Amino acid sequence: MTELLRKRPLGRTGIRVTSIGIGTSALGTDSSVADPESADELAVETLRTALRRGLNYIDTAPGYRDGNSDRWVGMALQDGWRDRVVLATKVGTHPERPGDMTARTTAWTIEQSLEVLGTDTIDIALVHDPSAMDPVMERGGAVEALERLKAEGTVRAIGLGVQNQEYLRVGIESGRFDVIQSPYDYNLVRTTSKHLIDLAHERRLGVINASPFLAGLLSGGDPMEVVARRVMAGMWQPNLQDVQRARLLWKWSTERGVDLRALAIQFCLRNERITTTLIGPRRPSDMVENIVAAIQDLATEDWHALEEALRALPPPGPGGEDAVGPYPPSDRAGG
Repeated sequence: MTELLRKRPLGRTGIRVTSIGIGTSALGTDSSVADPESADELAVETLRTALRRGLNYIDTAPGYRDGNSDRWVGMALQDGWRDRVVLATKVGTHPERPGDMTARTTAWTIEQSLEVLGTDTIDIALVHDPSAMDPVMERGGAVEALERLKAEGTVRAIGLGVQNQEYLRVGIESGRFDVIQSPYDYNLVRTTSKHLIDLAHERRLGVINASPFLAGLLSGGDPMEVVARRVMAGMWQPNLQDVQRARLLWKWSTERGVDLRALAIQFCLRNERITTTLIGPRRPSDMVENIVAAIQDLATEDWHALEEALRALPPPGPGGEDAVGPYPPSDRAGG
């Protein structure tokens, strides 16, 4: 637990965060909970379970969970919890103004988030899934507004979160961002964002790695069952090449008797250039299971065997290195 909770510096920001953070895009997705009040209680308890165990980074967005994510985070951070948390939210995908990367809407989005989250300051404001970088970077664009808000103290750090790796490279090299967030591209299935992680580290940017379990494919169960659940829930579908690779890893780990979930999360934690890796718990039990996986003892020989197994696998599907716009070629409708 000590290593898990050891705080890493978030680039040059002066902010320190635990090596595991909490993403909220799946928060409260429990089919057994029907009424809104129970959903509120479930989401808040999930977040508090993480915070009580010492995790200190929460990533939310106005559009997550039909707007409930920000509201739930605000509820969970009442009663003094806000002071213990590094809080990140996003601009550019607000459901009332989707895709609007203008300075005016960016400032408006931050105002909305401050109110819903019940805070005076956003620690990290991330530009989220832009369809192109020019509207973000140009005069009158999102970064201009965030730089002004940072100078005023309303925002502490500016980030860019998108899977398109060329956009991330532009953001890193611009010198205008403090943090990058890369989803789905550094895990046991695919590590194509490694060069960006290295470049960001070289430029002293913080690195947020999202989805170590690749939308559940590496969470320890049969990936085909994960795909079936996502179909039933109407969620975006992973690339079939990724599913194939994940299923071979699942079979290998089952035959060897090693916990795939533990391998998946610890594989990301072993990269010291990643500041924090986001997990996306739905309920308190997910949070507990993920922490157990993160601190589980894994034998050195299992890591060596994993390296050999990875070399023998077929290639993964395309990730952010082949993205056009925010997302790579896949069955995905959105991130």
